[in-house]
Amino acid sequence: MLRKIITIDQEKCNGCGLCAQACHEQAIGMVDGKAALLRDDYCDGLGDCLPVCPTNAITFEVREAAAYDEAAVLANKASQEAELPCGCPGTQARLLHQQEPAPEQQTATPQNSELQQWPVQIKLVNPHAPYLQNSRLLVAADCTAFAYGDFHRKFIKNHITLIGCPKLDNEDYSRKLTEI
Repeated sequence: MLRKIITIDQEKCNGCGLCAQACHEQAIGMVDGKAALLRDDYCDGLGDCLPVCPTNAITFEVREAAAYDEAAVLANKASQEAELPCGCPGTQARLLHQQEPAPEQQTATPQNSELQQWPVQIKLVNPHAPYLQNSRLLVAADCTAFAYGDFHRKFIKNHITLIGCPKLDNEDYSRKLTEI
């Protein structure tokens, strides 16, 4: 069927993931650090993704495409919820908004996470994620949070945190960090 559907210019896409978050149908996902239309039949053609794209990489085109399938979208959402009951956001870049506890809930031992963004694994972080702009970075081995009791308050607070294990991960972190 001929219909209006989004297209993503891979040259303009900076991989921020905002469009994937804005797409209520989950038609857009991140593939190799760039936004991609995963399935034509998931795209409703309403364009909630267009206004959030900072590089104008998303436009509409009229082309041959499968009809929008609301039942398939709902089934996909239900299967993902069943697979990920914790709501793990995976590799989508997102800021976490922490709330300060009420004074009566504050204790001498920190109970709240100071983490500001997701993901934290260096190999999963897109070097173009918006939260990296003008940020204070903390690059740490993933075991440090377990080794140092007050790691969140002393180190993570007010930093964008990236973790990895240079000994055990099969990743060249020096190359990845120079991209950031």
